[in-house]
Amino acid sequence: MFSSTFFQERPFAKAGLFAIPLILCILVMGQHFPKGEVSGYQSKIIAFEFVNNEADVRAVLDTLSTEELQGMDRGNYIDFAFMLCYGAFVSYFFLLAYRRLDAKWLQGGVLLGVIVFLGDLLENIQLLNISRAYARDPAQMDIGVFISQLQWFTWIKWIGLGVALAMAANVLRLIGGVWRWIGWGFFIPWVLSVVALAIQTPAWIERFTSSIFLGLGGLILSCFFIRQP
Repeated sequence: MFSSTFFQERPFAKAGLFAIPLILCILVMGQHFPKGEVSGYQSKIIAFEFVNNEADVRAVLDTLSTEELQGMDRGNYIDFAFMLCYGAFVSYFFLLAYRRLDAKWLQGGVLLGVIVFLGDLLENIQLLNISRAYARDPAQMDIGVFISQLQWFTWIKWIGLGVALAMAANVLRLIGGVWRWIGWGFFIPWVLSVVALAIQTPAWIERFTSSIFLGLGGLILSCFFIRQP
């Protein structure tokens, strides 16, 4: 599939290989996460991640059958592998960039990959805690602590990814050439993160999260095309 010089000529291509496990995780999770709109969100799992109170939780989970609720949990268990892969990709991308560009601030990107992974890990634990409490007794669930912690971890993860893409944009600027201009597009998720955090409406949150998915996908794809000068 790749020539003997492919990776030598493309210093970020090895990071791009994370696309394989990430795509597999997305396909498998898609078989379990329930589909459909809820509470102004096009995605039920995104709506669940951004709940603010018990009423929001009920608005999301009351729409699910027992089988769909179990599917949500299965999807979140698979998400542990997904978050490990994308967190490792972020760290490895900035490690390769640091080795190539020798800019110390890129070491922060390596650490950022760990931070977004931990944020997602702790977010997932709270989601599972909430869904278990709801499954036991929807009328008597005590989930206030889980929700308050979920809010912190969710925003740490998503804003961390927005910052990572903004840092990647600067990496592309330093690489130069056409990548200097392509890099501007990777600033968009960070800008949307500021707006989404300030407004916190379903429409803006979905614009922001969608831009993160597109940005990460675009960055992974770019890894196969960035060549040695």
